[in-house]
Amino acid sequence: MLNYSRGRSLIKYIFCIVVLACFFCAATTTAFASSGKIDVSTSSTACISIIYGVVCSVSLILLVCQCYLIKDKDTRLNLLFVSVLICNIGYFALSISRTLEEALLANRIAYLGSVFLILFMLMIIGKVCHINCPPWLYAVFVCISIGVFLIAASGGYCGWYYESASFETINGISRLVKVYGPLHWVYYVYLLIYFLLMIAAIIYSLIRKTIESYKYAVFLAAVVFGNIGIWLIEQLIDMGFEFLSVSYVISEMLLLLLYGIIQDYSAYSARSFNASEPFGVSGDFGSFVTQESSDDSLKFADYRLDYIIGRIPQIELLTSREMEVFEAILKNMKRKDIADELGVTEHTVKKHTSHIFEKLEVSSRRDLFEKLRNR
Repeated sequence: MLNYSRGRSLIKYIFCIVVLACFFCAATTTAFASSGKIDVSTSSTACISIIYGVVCSVSLILLVCQCYLIKDKDTRLNLLFVSVLICNIGYFALSISRTLEEALLANRIAYLGSVFLILFMLMIIGKVCHINCPPWLYAVFVCISIGVFLIAASGGYCGWYYESASFETINGISRLVKVYGPLHWVYYVYLLIYFLLMIAAIIYSLIRKTIESYKYAVFLAAVVFGNIGIWLIEQLIDMGFEFLSVSYVISEMLLLLLYGIIQDYSAYSARSFNASEPFGVSGDFGSFVTQESSDDSLKFADYRLDYIIGRIPQIELLTSREMEVFEAILKNMKRKDIADELGVTEHTVKKHTSHIFEKLEVSSRRDLFEKLRNR
C-alpha cells in the first residue's frame, strides 16, 4: 500500500524551511533598516515589514526546495511558486514604500503574481484530478489572465481600475488609499470564476473517480477553500495586512506535500511493476505467460513493465491507480480480491477496469491477454 515516507520527510523539510526563512528575513530586515527603508523606531511598521519579509523569504526558499524535492518536474508547479514569490515581493515592497510611485509599482507587482497564481493553481488541480483540457482552452485562460492583469495594472495611468490613488503613512505603515473605478469588478469576477472552476474540478473528479485518492481531494479542497475564506474575510474586514500572502505560502506547503505523496506513490507503483526479472530468456512474450487449465484466461507468472509498454504504448495513459489495478489484472486476481488489496470498493475497481479497457482498446480480460500475447 501507499508509503508516506516522502510525505513525512517533506514535513521535516518544510519546518527547516520556515526556520531558515526567519534567519534570512532577520538579515534582510537589518539591511533595510540600516538603509533607512524600515523605521525600526516605529514598532508597528517594523513588525509588519518583518512579517512580509518572512513570508517573502519562505516563498523564495520553497521555490528553490520544490525544484530539489520534486523529481518529476512540473512547469505548472514551478510557475505557481514563482507567482507566489512575485506576489509576496509586491506586498513587501508596498510595506516599505515611501512615495506614491513606489507604492503603485509594488501594487502592480503584487497583482502580477496574484492574477497568474490563481491560473496555475487551477491548472495544477486539473492535473491532479486527471482532467484533460485542450491546449486552446489553456491559451484562452492565459489571454484572460493577461487582460485582467493589464486592467489591474492601469491604476495610476487611467481611471479604469482606480479612479484615484493616493499614498499615506499611518503609524509608520505605508498604504495606498484607493477609489475604485468602473472596471474594478473584473478582478472579483475573475477570482470567483476560477475558484468555482477549482471546486467543480474537485467535485467532478470525485464523482467520476478520476482522482487516485480521496486524500488528494481533501488536500486540494483545503487549498481552495482556505484561500477563499481568507479572501472573503479581507473583503469584509480591513485588517491592514494582506493575510492572503500567508495563505498562499501555506497553500504552497500543502501542494508540496501532496506532490511528494503522489511522487512516492508513483515510485511505489513503479517498483511494484519492475520488482521481478523476466520469466524466460527467449524474448518471446509468450514465455511470460502460462495457460491455466481451469479456464481460457491467461495468468502472467512474471512480467516487466517496460517490456509491455514497448508493445502497447497506450499503457502510458494509465493513472497510478489504474496501473495498480492493471498489475492485479495481469495476476488474474478477482475483482473482490483487488478491492481488498487496494482498500477500495468493488465498484471502484470496476470503474478503473473499465477505464483501463477503454484506454487499451479491449473489451474484456481475455481480449487484453490475447492482445498482450500476440504482440
